[in-house]
Amino acid sequence: MTIVLTPRRLTILTLILVIIGGAAGALFGKSTISDDERVLIERASRITTELLEWLPEDTLPSDVVYDGINGMLEVLDPHSNFLDPHSYQKMRERQEGSFFGVGIIISRRNGQVTVIAPMAGTPASQKGLRAGDVIAGVDGEDATEITVDEVVDMVRGPEGTPVVLTIRRPGMAETFDVEIIRARIPTNSVRYAFMIRPEVGYIRLGEFSNTSNREVKDALAQLEKEGMKKLIFDLRNNPGGALDAAIGVSDVFLTKGQLIVSTKGRTEDSTTRIEAPGYGPGFQGPVVILVNEGSASASEIVAGAVQDHDRGIVLGDTTWGKGLVQTVFGVRDGGLALTTARYYTPSGRCIQRDYESFIDYITHRNGNGDDVEEREVYETDAGRTVLGGGGITPDVTVTNRELSGPVVRLYGNSAFFRYGVELLKDVPESDQQTFGGNFDPNIGALEGFLQWVKDEEILDEEALNALQEDPLALGDISRALTIEILNATSGLESGYRHALEADDQFKQAIEHLEDAADLWEAFGE
Repeated sequence: MTIVLTPRRLTILTLILVIIGGAAGALFGKSTISDDERVLIERASRITTELLEWLPEDTLPSDVVYDGINGMLEVLDPHSNFLDPHSYQKMRERQEGSFFGVGIIISRRNGQVTVIAPMAGTPASQKGLRAGDVIAGVDGEDATEITVDEVVDMVRGPEGTPVVLTIRRPGMAETFDVEIIRARIPTNSVRYAFMIRPEVGYIRLGEFSNTSNREVKDALAQLEKEGMKKLIFDLRNNPGGALDAAIGVSDVFLTKGQLIVSTKGRTEDSTTRIEAPGYGPGFQGPVVILVNEGSASASEIVAGAVQDHDRGIVLGDTTWGKGLVQTVFGVRDGGLALTTARYYTPSGRCIQRDYESFIDYITHRNGNGDDVEEREVYETDAGRTVLGGGGITPDVTVTNRELSGPVVRLYGNSAFFRYGVELLKDVPESDQQTFGGNFDPNIGALEGFLQWVKDEEILDEEALNALQEDPLALGDISRALTIEILNATSGLESGYRHALEADDQFKQAIEHLEDAADLWEAFGE
């Protein structure tokens, strides 16, 4: 068959040459490609052209090319991937620690894009947006049938420009418009930092960005002013991020010159040995690191360094097990995240889990410490046993209690959030903080909630009866209602503090601070 380069075909060929040729230049440090590489690119172009010509539905060239690149990368490992321009921009925003928007946390609740909470001090909070507000439109365009991500893209924009949100508020018959001026919104990687007990501070780090090192140091300085002498450092569900951020955070706990991590790859540039620079100020005191299977990559570097140097106690569930290092190469307005090395903790262990089965890997069905007998044994500085492969195994393994099936279904239906909105819709805004501070779910709210669940047909009668006969489940429901009311009336930190007090891993972290103190005493000798 003869290929005729119509304008559509020329567009496809140009797109492929730009992407693949750009990638080749970025990876190999050259602006031209060899004849053999050109032949491969032309073959890929011809196949893509035929696909687009004969597919039963009209398809954008970018969709075929981007999906094809990701398919090509999938055969390498689970973490190499191509970032299209939209994804690449979002990654850069996360790394830089800010974006331009209005400052609201939104999610889909009961089929509608709903404000979970306005962020304190942002344009949205200053304009009076509140939990439960439904975003029905953005700049005059209907927002009821689009995704949360699409609403986010519409709300964000250049700094100083206006955006008009059409709001449907519970308890009000008519929608109303709110014009908000976009501003720089910080995406703080330190989600929470507060004193949780006398002399005990708590820091939750959500991800590793370019601002994480500064944020952690600022949080430590503030907590030390408030009397902190012991620390619980929470890395649960932290998926990682920039390696430089992991180095900076690890440096807070280690002494100058201690090995944090080493990397080994095929090229000389990818083989490194990174020691604590000792920039300070560091934290001088006992520390417990909280981890779970959602702790990955940079989180595992920090936890591994603290564990291998006997600097503190690592407590929780076995971590994800990502020991691969990605380098991001810019490709025009996109990016290629390519695995270039493996990393090793100070004791010499690589904690990468097996990824022969991609499905098992992403669902975490072949890890979490189940194969302890087959894992290599290493030693910490003090001679304690630690394991390679399969993630970071905690010094103290604690798994949080699972919720009952009916309670999980209530969460899945956003029942607690929705009922909280119902409770607050007739409370004047000036009285809401007082209402939240005095809220006791056992005075009418729990009974009313169960009746509301029945009326809304969220659970059948059998499940409701099972709930009423289960004291643990009733406690979970009371706690969930209180958290939602506190979130809406006093801010997310108030709700989060309340949730922590029922967190089994957190409670055990408090109990093991004395063990951490023993390690700290030996570490300082």
